[in-house]
Amino acid sequence: MPALPVNRFHRNFPGPEAPRRLRRSGIANRPRGLVAVLSGLLLWTLGTGCGDQRRAATSKGIHYTAVAEGEVWFRHSSIQIRFDRELYCSVFFRQDGRLLALSHNPPDPTLAKPTHFIAVEGQEVLDFYVDYRNIGLSEVRGRFGPGKRLKITGLGETEENVLIEKTMVVELFEAYPDIAMIWAVYRNPDLERPIRITRITNQFFRMDASLTDPQAPRHGLQCFHYDQLVHGEATAPLLDLGFARIAATASPGFARVAFWNSIMGMTVASRPPAAGTLTIPVETARDRRVEVSFRYDLDRILEPGEEFVCPKGFVMVYRGDYRAGLAREKEMRGGEG
Repeated sequence: MPALPVNRFHRNFPGPEAPRRLRRSGIANRPRGLVAVLSGLLLWTLGTGCGDQRRAATSKGIHYTAVAEGEVWFRHSSIQIRFDRELYCSVFFRQDGRLLALSHNPPDPTLAKPTHFIAVEGQEVLDFYVDYRNIGLSEVRGRFGPGKRLKITGLGETEENVLIEKTMVVELFEAYPDIAMIWAVYRNPDLERPIRITRITNQFFRMDASLTDPQAPRHGLQCFHYDQLVHGEATAPLLDLGFARIAATASPGFARVAFWNSIMGMTVASRPPAAGTLTIPVETARDRRVEVSFRYDLDRILEPGEEFVCPKGFVMVYRGDYRAGLAREKEMRGGEG
């Protein structure tokens, strides 16, 4: 049974597909465990002819496309969400016929991370191989009106060779083409062994101003960090190379961080856990991109067959500064403050 290739792939934006990181876990080199499972899935896919692109159109411009062993796109007229085969997520803003982005995942394996991941016994589990047979699109209707929900499931593995299942859930609504609700669900598919989750990280993004303005430094963004405008000490109103700030909250409702430049803005947000404190770090990394995430520590045993649903979050794209995002969020919530 063939093993998955050692090299993975990352698609820089803009640009063609490029070689990606060699994963720290070494999963691709193991003859058993996840590799065997996923190789079987790949053989099934090739044998049934599912390697072709699939496209599901929906009303009001919401649709998704999927290519076996390739990208999965969930698109609205403004916001577009892309997953690669390891469930790494990218967010784009369609504006005047162009796809724009402020976030980027580099080939460097010590920096690249998915938007949602967990730590098991203190060790981060980052890569979850997509099961292309198990991509579901369904209708949803609620307080935000009609829309579509996309579910993508992948399998990951701990250092002790225990499988973990992650499902990414994304909702797009007809009336809000610039906003995506997004969250993760983790499940222990093992029949015997429990899993101890010690940290949840949601909405991890690496922001890069040069993606929309090649003349700008990567960290050259303005930032609204948990209801406060922030900037570098000598670079106001922009962030600088040494910027680092942490906010924390246990209050209900969404906590948010907004980034913007003269081309576009992007807000990422998450609800806090039901119990505990949500930590929201923003800092300039060594490659001069700005990292943001929403994380919290816990001590949660996931028994065989049990699942854990993470707090919901959202991503929004727009023209303008953080005030445009706040106004749009208020409109979506029906005028709530």
